[in-house]
Amino acid sequence: MSTDTPPQAPPPVSNAVPVSPPARRGNPWAPTPRGVGLVARIELRRRRPTAKGYVFYGILFAIVIAICVAAAIFAPQELSSVNFEIVLVMVLGVGMLIAPSLSATSINGDSGEGVLAPLQMSHLTAGDLAVGKLLSSWLVSVAALLALSPFLIYTFLSSGWHAPEALLTVGAILLVVLTFTAVGLAWSSIAARAVASVALAHLTTGFFVIGTLIAFGIAGILVTEESSARERYIDWGNLTPEASEALDDAYMSGDFSTLDADDYVCVESEWANTITHTDRIAWILLLNPAVMISETAPIVDPETWAQDGRAASGIFATIHALISEARLGPEGGIDDIPAYDECADLEAMIAGSSGTVAEDMTQEEMDAMNAQSETQWEERQQRAANLTPAPWIGLGVQLLLLVGSMWIVIRRLRVPYKKLRTGTRVA
Repeated sequence: MSTDTPPQAPPPVSNAVPVSPPARRGNPWAPTPRGVGLVARIELRRRRPTAKGYVFYGILFAIVIAICVAAAIFAPQELSSVNFEIVLVMVLGVGMLIAPSLSATSINGDSGEGVLAPLQMSHLTAGDLAVGKLLSSWLVSVAALLALSPFLIYTFLSSGWHAPEALLTVGAILLVVLTFTAVGLAWSSIAARAVASVALAHLTTGFFVIGTLIAFGIAGILVTEESSARERYIDWGNLTPEASEALDDAYMSGDFSTLDADDYVCVESEWANTITHTDRIAWILLLNPAVMISETAPIVDPETWAQDGRAASGIFATIHALISEARLGPEGGIDDIPAYDECADLEAMIAGSSGTVAEDMTQEEMDAMNAQSETQWEERQQRAANLTPAPWIGLGVQLLLLVGSMWIVIRRLRVPYKKLRTGTRVA
């Protein structure tokens, strides 16, 4: 009996081709709408404030809302832009205080907790991670704007501003907050510790807000022109009591006929005349984000504001006028400053008295001279108030900071890493 088994047929040949996707070469940098939205949602859920955080934000918003309520209650019946501008400053302050603080702990905080590496190994791009983290922190300032929007609308109605002007200024505020949120995110990608990145983010903000003012003051020394002039004065210390009393009486009465010019000795002294050419360094002030925002505000003419349907000059208009004074610079040169000669004035008054009350200048001439000086001062003030705003330098710097910070963040988030700091945790 045969025990041979029948031969088995060969297995069928499959036409299927095994799938072998190409190896991924690190994270691409380009953000995608879906990835950005996913990262933003993750960040908003993960970074919900703790109980202490809610207390801090509650106290902060209570103070801000109290200031806004006071501004709304004590608003005058006539048009006034001050209250509206106060609310805008509150929005800027809250945004620049909270949003950079959140973004400055976003990357190094996730890296320390071991959360960043799994996200980098997913199909999320480095741009998704960077832009998503940026938007999640920036949305906090948008929430602050929405929370204060009733006060913005109420104070806007009596501000004398037009709607497009208000929208432009609000947009500039949100851009500034977005930029410094990106700066905080960049420091978070550079510094290993969250404390260091938060401190560096606020130092950067302080440099642009306060440091530009200090830099302007220091730079003023470099553009100050100085020249010495010899001036003559009466030597009051060596006058006899009789001569001193007679001169005092002459100045009081205007009668210099009894004076003798030989009784009054003159002394010369060196006097330094200085002129600061602020027009050469005014661009430093335009780098300040607060100045840039004020430059987006409408122009208020100090003479025709009522006819224009505006309110009187408020905070932003006053800042614009001060910046315009710096941009205009001095009216004359150093050689236009006359040297003072008290002795020559006294000799002229004695020579011109001829036994009567000295009238070196009539009252009409004095009034005309004072009126001319006042007119020149008013023209200077009006020219400064109506000078074309220059927010473009500040806007350009803000955009440059925004793009540069995001370039740093995306570069630091791309994998594989080429170089890591000692002790850096990636998983």
